[in-house]
Amino acid sequence: MKLFRASAISLLTIVSLMLSGCVVIESSAISQRGETGQPISANASDYGILRLSAPYGLTSQADTQLASQCANGELTDVQTELSMRDFFIVQLYNLSAAALCYVPPPPPPPPAPAPQTKIILRGVHFAFNKAAIRSIDQPTLDEAAATLKANPKVTVHVDGYTDAIGSDAYNQKLSERRAQSVVNYLEGQGVPAAQLIPEGFGKSNPVASNKTADGRAQNRRVELVPVNQ
Repeated sequence: MKLFRASAISLLTIVSLMLSGCVVIESSAISQRGETGQPISANASDYGILRLSAPYGLTSQADTQLASQCANGELTDVQTELSMRDFFIVQLYNLSAAALCYVPPPPPPPPAPAPQTKIILRGVHFAFNKAAIRSIDQPTLDEAAATLKANPKVTVHVDGYTDAIGSDAYNQKLSERRAQSVVNYLEGQGVPAAQLIPEGFGKSNPVASNKTADGRAQNRRVELVPVNQ
């Protein structure tokens, strides 16, 4: 009786030791989506109590191997081949796994912003030593006013100039009066003051020679220049 008990205790001890060394391996989910990609493979062999949750599931060891080869993608089209035999209370198994590593293409770049419409505004000219808007130039400013009201986010430099006759100080003041005269006209047509930046530049930046009457007439002007264009 004592011998039987001792044998039973020894057998239980052996079974316990064997069970403590066994690894319970669960299969892990890997999708099979029928994509295309780079072929990869893995092998896992060990002993333990092997449980597969699906006929083509993978062990955690094979799963880890495949995942490490497909760090930036998804595992698809997983194929497995399992050979296994029982050995007492454990199983000896070998698992071969093949899959495709599908790396999704990068998202398309965002569409390019629509090109900004370039706004062209014609300037006006002035009589000698005058800052009043000529009747001949009013249609030009009416056209500019309509364009600015249709584009309320556009800000415009209103730059006044003179010809070379007279002192620098006098022409500076005259160019400022010309710029302000255009601003006043545009505001009178409904253009908000916030869209207009008047500035005088005197007799600087001539567009024609000041040695001729025609050249000086071209230099007596106000230019309308949209900001950031």
